[in-house]
Amino acid sequence: MYERIKAGWAASSQEFAGRNSFWDRSALVMLLRRVVDSKLKKYASGDLLDAGAGTLAYRGMVKKYTSSYTSVDFKATHPELDRVADIQALPFESASFDTVLCVEVLEHVPYPAKALAELYRVLRPGGYIVITVPHLGYLHNEPHDYYRFTNYGLNVLLKDAGFEIISIEPNGGFISFIQHIPATFLVGMTHGIPIIQGLVQEINRLCSYLTIWLDDRIDKRKLFAVHFVAVAKKSGHA
Repeated sequence: MYERIKAGWAASSQEFAGRNSFWDRSALVMLLRRVVDSKLKKYASGDLLDAGAGTLAYRGMVKKYTSSYTSVDFKATHPELDRVADIQALPFESASFDTVLCVEVLEHVPYPAKALAELYRVLRPGGYIVITVPHLGYLHNEPHDYYRFTNYGLNVLLKDAGFEIISIEPNGGFISFIQHIPATFLVGMTHGIPIIQGLVQEINRLCSYLTIWLDDRIDKRKLFAVHFVAVAKKSGHA
């Protein structure tokens, strides 16, 4: 059953990438869309690198705010992925990008400090990185699931890489984490089944809105944040 759920969720990620249906599957991914879009709107510009791009889910969002989009992942996760490479050793010249986006990737990297040093290297002076990391999360993408992060740990990693911290904020809460589990189960088990798949999608969408609403009111201090979202800058003039 676990393999069926995992395969169904992965298939839905591929099929729905770039569509609203991708974000409606659970509160967790809905939260990511909301916070990433708000940070990109404020900080993204010029040439952007999507580091750990996966199914290119953020490509459409990014293109609203930047002049070019380059995607990289450690394997061929999408037919239109630009480069296959390890973000711990990027195949780009130094100071190649104005913005770096790195969403839920560092937990899958054996040496996150090394990856951040590379992202700092390819960023132009004055450029920004928008990064999210999980704080709560179940085991996934085995065997490449190594870490969970706190805001304090992320702060140290970014500063050690040379970044100037602009902000590190919690995102989501415990209810969003819990809701993601049955949402993943339902999507995974029903993906590809006509009518039922669409019904599950609508149920998950409505439950996700309710979940986020409850989290915003119950866990106001975000002690059980699902993610931490950081914006950091490479010092200097662009």
